Amino acid sequence: FNKSVAMEGNTEATVAVGRIVTAAEALAAEKVRSYGIHHLCKNLFQKLKLDAIVSPSLGLKVPKPMKGYRGYGELNPNKVIKVMRYVPLSNFLGLPALSINVGYDSDGLPVGFQLLGDAWTENKLIRVASVIEKGVTAPIQRRPPADNFFDAMDF
Repeated sequence: FNKSVAMEGNTEATVAVGRIVTAAEALAAEKVRSYGIHHLCKNLFQKLKLDAIVSPSLGLKVPKPMKGYRGYGELNPNKVIKVMRYVPLSNFLGLPALSINVGYDSDGLPVGFQLLGDAWTENKLIRVASVIEKGVTAPIQRRPPADNFFDAMDF
């Protein structure tokens, strides 16, 4: 680990936590991950013959950013945990997932579905997403506000 390399704060924290995890703890985590993969793949995808598990993309309505966030960003761990509620399963198990827009809420903000698939079934997820997009979102296309776009070279 090269301390002379400057890292962003979250990266430093992650590296620090990783340095204190023992081999036994890493193996225990891998056993839990293997059990999760086995349970989802065998009991859900194979036994029930599912092509995808559908959940909301976000765990809550899209939060409005704080004033002045452009150029500085926003860090709110509690909000991030709530927003990303459905993401960790696919990340932890290493299963393919994708998110698609299925409409807009009353404030004009996007609403989406996350599709989680069995191992090596990315092609099925893309086909399911295509069917949903053609059948659900085609009539409700919306252009994002112009202030969402900016020249990155101006920063």
